[in-house]
Amino acid sequence: MPPPPAKLELVLVRHGESVGNREGRMQGHRDYPLSPRGREQARELAAFFRQRGVSFSSAYTSPLSRAKETAQILCANLELPPAVEDADLKEITAGCLEGLDHSQIVERHPTFMQRGLEGLGDFSEFGGESYDDMQARVERLCAGLYARHDGQGERLLLVSHGGLLFQLAKHLISVPVPRVSILRYGNCTASLIRMRERRGTWLGELVWHVPLELYGTDPHRDVGALFR
Repeated sequence: MPPPPAKLELVLVRHGESVGNREGRMQGHRDYPLSPRGREQARELAAFFRQRGVSFSSAYTSPLSRAKETAQILCANLELPPAVEDADLKEITAGCLEGLDHSQIVERHPTFMQRGLEGLGDFSEFGGESYDDMQARVERLCAGLYARHDGQGERLLLVSHGGLLFQLAKHLISVPVPRVSILRYGNCTASLIRMRERRGTWLGELVWHVPLELYGTDPHRDVGALFR
């Protein structure tokens, strides 16, 4: 993989609340739209960026509608060109778990809830992506971004999903990449990661990680980390 360009910054944003989030469903590649609350969350995030002078040179989004519409709202309110769709920003494929709520997963696929921490990022047992598949996708995503952006001081907006962004953040800020760590990505959480060279290795620095409850007006409601 080529090194990132000097001074590249990435702002990772999880989509606003979707209909699937509201219903407590495992979404994966299922294409649930934003809920009205999710659209308002995206507008509040855009206002937060405007008020603090957070600007972007380019924007990218998952093609799934909950992320794509979040990106459309952000770009429109920030006067950015439309976000470029990148299939590698799609959520982790969850196979036969997709569309199910917590009680249905417990009833039909009890082994999912019984797995240890090291198994939580692997959906291959259920016909979805394996942990290794996901790491390869994250590396491909980064290589594509680095190849397209070779200027100085660029800041990119990436709108995606909780599972994908968790794996991407780990990849950017850790050497070696841990299989297990905790970084919560609620709806419309935003993270700034600045790429820097440290002793011959390019590594991301997590500058800030801002959840909705710090800038939004709507009371926070956690639908559960597993239901992305």
